[in-house]
Amino acid sequence: MSDKAKAKAKAPAGGARRPGVKDKQQSRGGWKLLMLVTVLGLGLAVLPTMVVAAVGMLPTLVAYIVDGRREKYAAFSVGCMNFCGVLPFMLQLWTQEHSFTMAWRIVGDPVSWLVMYAAASVGWVIYYAAPHVVAAYLRFQLDRRINKLREYQKELVTEWGDSITRSATAEGTTEPAALAKPEPEDAEGEQAKG
Repeated sequence: MSDKAKAKAKAPAGGARRPGVKDKQQSRGGWKLLMLVTVLGLGLAVLPTMVVAAVGMLPTLVAYIVDGRREKYAAFSVGCMNFCGVLPFMLQLWTQEHSFTMAWRIVGDPVSWLVMYAAASVGWVIYYAAPHVVAAYLRFQLDRRINKLREYQKELVTEWGDSITRSATAEGTTEPAALAKPEPEDAEGEQAKG
């Protein structure tokens, strides 16, 4: 039986398919197409702004391509900081003169490149440093919690004595390991039955 025949045999009657399998793929493509059309439409409407944004936001594009994760954390952190670096020059373009001459003047200025790309580099620093900072904070918090529990344990020992740290079998409860072991009488009885 061929693969296609097997797939048809598994498919429900009436040509119905599992909901969401193909629809998710189509919706992703539709979302990307909508974003592309929107960006191109805005780009044509405000072309000088798009020139500055395209040159200034290149580090974000690189971060998006390089980041292998599905969540694209690098693109997000670099993109946010990169946009903060590009925004002052876009505002300068909007408030002074919204023309290609002004856009090329901004793009031709090395200081504007330095500001835009330095902001993007801050995004890379955040991307690489944030996990280490969070891990150090969590480790500090866990160490504090462990120390608090040890102090509480010492208080219990001073109040109740060393017997509180021993096993609870003296109080009449059974030890969990003793429950798992078969008693000698039961083992002999089972052998006689078998």
